[in-house]
Amino acid sequence: MNFSFFGHHMEIGESLTSKAKNACELLESKYRAEFIDVNIVMKKDGYLFHCDISAKTNTGNSYYASSEADDPNVSFDLTLQKIDQQMQKKKKAERCFCRESRIEINNFDNSCEDSIPLIVADMLDDLPILSVSDAAKRLNEKTMVLVFENISSNAINIVYIRPDKNIGWIDYKLKK
Repeated sequence: MNFSFFGHHMEIGESLTSKAKNACELLESKYRAEFIDVNIVMKKDGYLFHCDISAKTNTGNSYYASSEADDPNVSFDLTLQKIDQQMQKKKKAERCFCRESRIEINNFDNSCEDSIPLIVADMLDDLPILSVSDAAKRLNEKTMVLVFENISSNAINIVYIRPDKNIGWIDYKLKK
């Protein structure tokens, strides 16, 4: 995570910086997103402290919020709360989209045999842009296969857990 915290017309203390960094890490774990870039700017304008936060995640989502208060900690907390609400709203929208985008395809005659599995298509609207090592780190018992856009080659890649418990990597290169 590229993290920067600047102050205009004021000095930013170590306690507020560490509080901000810890809060961003909590948001990452809460929403299972990795921040690529987080920029925080705190400005003193008269008796008010104005806080701006802009953040970009590895899935391509960008978030921006600002607020002001008479205390820098309160200003930061209010702004972070707005970012949290934006992330929560985006996560909810993605969950709803995933439910709506599942299409059940069943061309089999179920009268012959009930043990034929359904074919379920999952639609992807955008692929995460990751390095191979970051994609491999995301694999777990629930996510055994991950399709992503390779950050270095811009090609579609797949990582998966093999039957021998190793990680497999398919680097798909289009023919020109």
